[in-house]
Amino acid sequence: MRVRSRLGAGFVGASVALFAAACTGASSEGRVNVVAAIYPLAWAAQQVGGDRVDVEDLTPPGVEAHDATLTAAQRADIQTADVVVYLGRIDFQPDVERAVDDAGGKVIDVTAELGNRPRTGETFDPHLWLDPADMQEIVRQVADALVTTDPSRADGYADRAEAALGALEDLDATFRAGLAGCAFTTFVVTHEAFGYLAGAYGLRQLGIEGLAPESEPSAARIQAAAQAIDQGRAAPVVFYEETEAGRRVGRSVAADAGVPALPLNALESDPAPLDYVSVMEENLTNLREGLRCRA
Repeated sequence: MRVRSRLGAGFVGASVALFAAACTGASSEGRVNVVAAIYPLAWAAQQVGGDRVDVEDLTPPGVEAHDATLTAAQRADIQTADVVVYLGRIDFQPDVERAVDDAGGKVIDVTAELGNRPRTGETFDPHLWLDPADMQEIVRQVADALVTTDPSRADGYADRAEAALGALEDLDATFRAGLAGCAFTTFVVTHEAFGYLAGAYGLRQLGIEGLAPESEPSAARIQAAAQAIDQGRAAPVVFYEETEAGRRVGRSVAADAGVPALPLNALESDPAPLDYVSVMEENLTNLREGLRCRA
């Protein structure tokens, strides 16, 4: 099957665990309990797991993932989960990073395979999921973990992983076509979360705030963004993250610069009723408008 080549050696090796089913955390009748640190990881687990998994997202809807803190119940869920998926020890969600030390099941640090990505100074940019190619690697890691944990249902996980990978490949192709031939390649954004997305498609972000959104951006950053727009070095638009602070800052800077403001979703929390793919498609639509891409 195509998915087996996509998932690579780790997935193939996991099939050996079929002979050790009694040692796994999931029974033949039970569902696999997955705890995910952030929405994109939860999305990957749900896509691969289907109705064979129960997925808990530790980042509440509408909350900046950087600011998420764990309840006592969530800490207990991490301890008892069959699989825990998080973004590694990168000081992005310190509460989660400490709590995984007590996890009793399989722990997946998705940055372990994606750790060779660019950094801003000494800070690791955690927003890997905004590049569909990186998101494919996350899906592969989640599939491998589920097969290892619940090998009796390996074929189902493989089939669903194949479908998710296909959707992400299509999304990547759509972005490549949609962002070809744009009038501008640099864009101003409130939250500097789009470095991987920009890099994947030949673009450059200019952040008003850093990787972790600040309560008030510096005057120097605001001035630099406004000058880039005024001098034609950046697209005549300000992209804002769809949070209360993001909207306020983005619309204010856009008004001062005399340009429109458009949303760009960093997908740090559950966007229900939309999902990962549909939000990314909305991001592409807004990028094309703001960067003045050809029809």
